[in-house]
Amino acid sequence: MRKVFLWLILSLLSGGGVVIYALQQQYEEQSVNYRILYREITVKVSQLETILSLLSVTSDPAAVRQQFPQILAWEPKLNLAPHQTLTPAAKGTYWLENQRNALLIDFNLLLADIPQRHDFLHISLNRQNRTVFELGNNSQPAYWQWNKEVNSSLQPFELSASNDPDWADLPWLILLLLSVFWAVLIHFISLYRKQKHQHNIAVLREHYSELTRLNTMGEITAGIIHELNQPLTAVLSYNQTALRLIEQQQAEKAAALLDSSVIQIKRISTLLQQFRQKLVDAPVVYQDVNLHKVWLHVTMLLEDEINNSNVKVVNRLPEKLPTLRADPLWVEQIIQNIVANAIQAQQNNPPGSSWVAIDASYSEQGIELVITDGGPGLSAQALRQVFIPFFTTREEGLGLGMALTETLVQRLNGNIKAENRLGQGACFTLWFPFNSREV
Repeated sequence: MRKVFLWLILSLLSGGGVVIYALQQQYEEQSVNYRILYREITVKVSQLETILSLLSVTSDPAAVRQQFPQILAWEPKLNLAPHQTLTPAAKGTYWLENQRNALLIDFNLLLADIPQRHDFLHISLNRQNRTVFELGNNSQPAYWQWNKEVNSSLQPFELSASNDPDWADLPWLILLLLSVFWAVLIHFISLYRKQKHQHNIAVLREHYSELTRLNTMGEITAGIIHELNQPLTAVLSYNQTALRLIEQQQAEKAAALLDSSVIQIKRISTLLQQFRQKLVDAPVVYQDVNLHKVWLHVTMLLEDEINNSNVKVVNRLPEKLPTLRADPLWVEQIIQNIVANAIQAQQNNPPGSSWVAIDASYSEQGIELVITDGGPGLSAQALRQVFIPFFTTREEGLGLGMALTETLVQRLNGNIKAENRLGQGACFTLWFPFNSREV
């Protein structure tokens, strides 16, 4: 909206300047035409006065009218008047008199050979607030008006002319090009600023990633020790139980315990791989990731937490969900962080009311995952700062889990959104494109 408003302001300002300049040019051209019209009328009026003063009783009226067709009639004055006079007649004619002669002048014929008469919407000759001659339409006020008194002793007319701008002659193409120019300029400036902003974010994220990798080594190490302690304890317990069963000649029952022990050892291997990847910037190899298997693996890794908190796990992933081209460990870490937080958020739920669910949908462009839980939801502050590093609502947490989760999602060219759903607690929506490339 701000871009549209800026484009509109710039287009109006530049377009207004062009229109004002074009109108000024038209006005100057019209003013030149008016001055030519005034000069021509002044010359012809002076010519009539000269003819009037030169007429005598021996002059041939027919020859005078033939040479000057604007003179409709010539009448010698028998009664000499002590003053000169001008008497308007009908339809743009008037009597021009001196002490000896009177000429009937047709102003329509006087203007017939002046081309500038067609350049104005309205032309009039006025004398003593009375219109002697009028040409054109004067029903509506015109945009421009010119007035000047004719310099003549016998014919002191006021020449008035008016006209409207030629709106069709305005530089409409230039106005259109200006609008397009501003639109393109604003677009490229916005694109440049966006790319610069994204570049700055990428640089900051890179610095942040390095800084986080160094500053959180101690916290990660403590976390790994904590995470390893639980599966190692489970492996020890499974193996001791299996040994007792073998000693009791019940080896068939020991197989299941040994299988569980293998699963826990694989979990230890996964944790160590994640620990190494966080410390070493090793090249990432993308693979086809089956989200069904990732979800089952995450719930298996969090099996103890799920059982201890009595959390119901709901898998609503479509059966024919396409595979995702990504790093399996990244996808697993993303989902595991969200699910672990969901379990932690439901510690104070009434028995039997805790749950976490995953839904998915897909299109030609990518896959959308939605993870919801039955917890109390995120506070207003948490909704604003959930992905900000070092923000946490747990006393023992450092607030890096969701920040790293967002980083991993964005490295897959995806995006993540956190919100609350009425009656369903927190909801995390993730979108991953099929053509993921590490950024």
